[in-house]
Amino acid sequence: MAVTAPIQVPCPWHQGEMERLLDQHQQGRLPHALLLSGPRGIGKVRLAESLAQTLLCDNPAGLPCGRCQGCQLSTAGTHPDYHRLSPEDGSKAIKIDQVRQLVSFATRTAQYGGYRVAIIQPAEALNRNAQNALLKTLEEPGNQTLLLLVSHQPSLLLPTIRSRCQQRPLAVPATGQALEWLQGQVSEPESLLDAAQGAPLQALALEQADWFADRRKLLEALVMVAEGRQSPAQASPVLAKHDPVELAGVIYGWLARGLKSVVADDNSADAELAPLLKRLATAVPAARLMRAAQRVLEGRRALLAGANPNKDLLYEQWLLVLVGVDAAPAGH
Repeated sequence: MAVTAPIQVPCPWHQGEMERLLDQHQQGRLPHALLLSGPRGIGKVRLAESLAQTLLCDNPAGLPCGRCQGCQLSTAGTHPDYHRLSPEDGSKAIKIDQVRQLVSFATRTAQYGGYRVAIIQPAEALNRNAQNALLKTLEEPGNQTLLLLVSHQPSLLLPTIRSRCQQRPLAVPATGQALEWLQGQVSEPESLLDAAQGAPLQALALEQADWFADRRKLLEALVMVAEGRQSPAQASPVLAKHDPVELAGVIYGWLARGLKSVVADDNSADAELAPLLKRLATAVPAARLMRAAQRVLEGRRALLAGANPNKDLLYEQWLLVLVGVDAAPAGH
């Protein structure tokens, strides 16, 4: 008797989306290209993988059966009609040679006589040449071929890529549903979910992140600068111990929450940080908090696009905005 394969199941908050996609499939209306977009850590890849495995399953019943040959091969990563495209080791970009392999895959006849499915994630990692090379395949992918693009930042994709896909924007789940899912998996579900800005899978990953254990010290560094008790140059080394791509999202969240607390009480689930956020909002005018958040977001986009500035200098420039000095971005 075959061992049941470890199939991928959508997160509970995506079950309705999965049912809609399968209903489209049953009615013969499933598009040839889907763009699943939304914040990082909400389960988009799980949804894409579950849909792919279901389409490749011999006996699907709302989910892949896990017992047939199709399931055994797809979960093992050896199904000839299943292709995955992500940045190769050591690279942040999906390159044109990888897309050419996908184009070749999309033009072949399905070896198992059913669907051919490719997942591209994160789709914004496709460099410009790679995106252009993908256009024709997106437009004419061949019979029973599904291209699943998963994106955390769809605005970084060319308009011509987005227009050739049926777009499915996905939001963070309701807090109660996310906390219910996290219970028993992490030690501090409320604090972790708060730090992840509501993204449950991101919260799950944060428990092992160095910055989460240091979160009070990191936020204190921002507050000390905002209150004039430290200079940006003194505080930036504290932040520079951590990855700026990861920490940019965290700092942006703190600045946004500080901005909200100007007009309403902060109902943060992370009670340890609430007093510090209040001090931040008191020390910095709302317009400056907004500008600082904007600068951090711009910096994160540049980092995701491949910029590689000096970390200390980058953090120092973000902190300078808190004290009213809007320096030029690092690397410019």
